[in-house]
Amino acid sequence: MISTFLFKRVEQSLKIILAFIVLLTILLPQTVLAAENNRIEGVIMKDPGSDLWRNIRQRDFAITGTTQMKAPDANILINVAGEFWRQYRTMDLIPLAGSAIFLALVGVFLFRILRGKIMLAAGRSGKKVLRFTLNQRFAHWSTAILFITLTLTGLVLMFGRNLLIPVFGAEGFGTLAMVAKVMHDYLGPVFAVSLVCLFVLFVNGNQISLKRDLEWLLKGGGLFGKHVSADCYNAGEKGWFWIATLVGGTIVVSGLVLDFPIFGQTRATMEFYLVIHGIAAVVMIVASFGHIYMGTAAIEATFEVMQTGYCDSNWAKEHHDRWYQKKLDEGKEVSAGAMDSETPGTVSSASEQSS
Repeated sequence: MISTFLFKRVEQSLKIILAFIVLLTILLPQTVLAAENNRIEGVIMKDPGSDLWRNIRQRDFAITGTTQMKAPDANILINVAGEFWRQYRTMDLIPLAGSAIFLALVGVFLFRILRGKIMLAAGRSGKKVLRFTLNQRFAHWSTAILFITLTLTGLVLMFGRNLLIPVFGAEGFGTLAMVAKVMHDYLGPVFAVSLVCLFVLFVNGNQISLKRDLEWLLKGGGLFGKHVSADCYNAGEKGWFWIATLVGGTIVVSGLVLDFPIFGQTRATMEFYLVIHGIAAVVMIVASFGHIYMGTAAIEATFEVMQTGYCDSNWAKEHHDRWYQKKLDEGKEVSAGAMDSETPGTVSSASEQSS
């Protein structure tokens, strides 16, 4: 009885072993053949899953195929150039941008320490000169508000991952970044319109005069020495105007390419314009620090010029004496009620302002 039971168990075991040998004999050649077929241009796929994609990503050229999709780059299996762009943005562009912005802020701080606030040598005269019309001021402040908003949202998108995630956490930063991106995308075209209006309203008087502007620059605008004559705008103001126009125009064009990726732009095109957009934005941000500081806290009675449209006559004499003399020669005087309707450069006495 026991011998019969053992015999059956041995017989079953032999059948299982035999079946395994037969199965192995059938599958082994197929496995070897599959391994040979997986040698694609030097890529050995031990694991047809993760190893395949890992090896493809490590290539320095795009692997293309065929697809029914008609979108740009739709036939590229993996865009390996994107990784190089990501590393450039993370390791080079963002650190350099951060350093430039930091050094610009340090420069403004040191200038404040060394020079202090620049006061009117003769004090206020009590007379006003209309310098900017209502349209000019509206265009200026609209562009300024849009620029500051776009700067803040852009800085969130550029530096937020490193600076804000430790503060708000990943989820908090994700929400903030989403809001910043939407605002940045939608306000960009509005900024383009305001920049065009600003150019049209302020280009008159901002033409370069090589001799006078070079003299102004060589003397540092009179900040550290003798007074330098200037017309409607000095070389520093002209420099900011053309930076805002040309660099701002570069920001607008590159931003529109990124805003509307529906005209056949490839990934390489988008990566290129994103770098151009970032560099131009940093240049304009750095330049704006000087403009904002000089127009607000650096020089007495300067902020009120763009705030009200009027400048003190002593301010005009000290900073734009040629322009002021031209307006005196015209001999135009207006009442306070006509402030925003008159053309720039009309003179109003203190008594007329208070009546």
